Amino acid sequence: MSDDDDMMDSGGDDYDMDDYDVDDDGDAGSDAGSDEEDGSDEETSKDPKKWTKVDLENQYYKSKDLEEDEGIEPALAGFLKVIEMEQVVLKKHANWSFKALKKLIQLYFKKGDQKQVLDRFQELLKYNSATNGITENELFKGITTILDTISAAAATQTELVLNLYELALKAMQAANNENLWFKTNLKLAQRMFDKGLYSKLQKILEQLKDSCMMPDGSENPRKGNQLLEVYSLEIQMHMEKKDTKKVKELYEKGFATAKKNPGTLNSKLAIFHFVGGKLKMEEHDWNGAYSAFFEAFNFFEEAGSRFKIPCLKYILLANMLNNSSINPFASPETKNLQNNNEIKPMADLLAAYQHNEIDRFEKILNTNKKVIMDDPFIAQFIANVLREIRTQVLLELIKPYTKVTIPFISKKLNIQPAEVQELLVFLILDSKVVGQIDQVKQELHLQKGGPVAKYRYINKWSDQLRALHGTVTARVN
Repeated sequence: MSDDDDMMDSGGDDYDMDDYDVDDDGDAGSDAGSDEEDGSDEETSKDPKKWTKVDLENQYYKSKDLEEDEGIEPALAGFLKVIEMEQVVLKKHANWSFKALKKLIQLYFKKGDQKQVLDRFQELLKYNSATNGITENELFKGITTILDTISAAAATQTELVLNLYELALKAMQAANNENLWFKTNLKLAQRMFDKGLYSKLQKILEQLKDSCMMPDGSENPRKGNQLLEVYSLEIQMHMEKKDTKKVKELYEKGFATAKKNPGTLNSKLAIFHFVGGKLKMEEHDWNGAYSAFFEAFNFFEEAGSRFKIPCLKYILLANMLNNSSINPFASPETKNLQNNNEIKPMADLLAAYQHNEIDRFEKILNTNKKVIMDDPFIAQFIANVLREIRTQVLLELIKPYTKVTIPFISKKLNIQPAEVQELLVFLILDSKVVGQIDQVKQELHLQKGGPVAKYRYINKWSDQLRALHGTVTARVN
């Protein structure tokens, strides 16, 4: 595990600056620091003219041990000496100095010395491939790890984090490193989104969008993927702000950009499919929403995105509203999540819904109210789902009758008679029920030839077809 990997590997969302205390060489640190193995002694290490590469490596690992055994100050002195030794041994600051600087930033942060944190970080930013043998990827990884870890550990020190990002971005602009500047600025934008600092986020997004444009203001065809990343974050911001107009605008822009750039990675469109599903739900296009959510889910699941759970919940919601017989858990990816704590209540609702088990449906809804209704998007459609299951149960209930009392329906649906009347009026106006309501007698009178009769004719026709099929099959045989 590298310094950077270990720095990020804190076993969860809570970061500890001690957590990035392993080197690129794994556990080799303790052995590499042994005087017995390399033959160096105190006298040799004190004489700069006799310093060797082995002494340099030993000094780095000894400094790490000092931090654990003697504390911050001795470790700081040790890592500063690493930087001094590498300049003497290699005539330049290279990999060991780069590693030492990362440790110094960590230790100064733990010490609470923000000035030194900023100064040493600025020093780190000057490293490059030509002068120090540090590749762009290594530099970006080191910078990112420091920024991410300090951002998490210094949750309330927004000013320090912003100062670090500002130093990084200025250094990248000065070095004309556009790619590194974009990636780092995008990380800052994500950080502002996570903290809900939308005014700061909007300014960063404008900078990022400008960097993806040609001088005439048109989209740079070579930066389609980058522009989609910016739109992706911007559309999430407007979703949180509930700005439907902007969400729709960005939804269209995202797909337009993808269309202009045939090489666009489909995975970058996942969030746009997700948003499209939400927009189609609000238009009551349940089938279109189901397809959009499923498209998004496949990419979210593959990427391990946090959106995969809410996306699957919305798939189940759309499935119910669409009265679909499709099993959303038919694929291995969705089946693996069927018993997830957040998914199971929705999966149970779907099962009750598909079997018209209204008592069971309402029991599941009441038992898991917090899990289900805490999602405001699901909450806004639960009334639609209840109406749909009550409709299906009601239509099944009245099939055998030409006259049925409203109190009877009320009891079966577990709702008040007034709600039954309201539902019946809706179904009569929608031509799903052909009949009249006698409000005085509290009865529903169904007309012959309406949906109820139609069901009988369909069943009779189906029986005749089966009989005909049997006759033809017998004759053929």
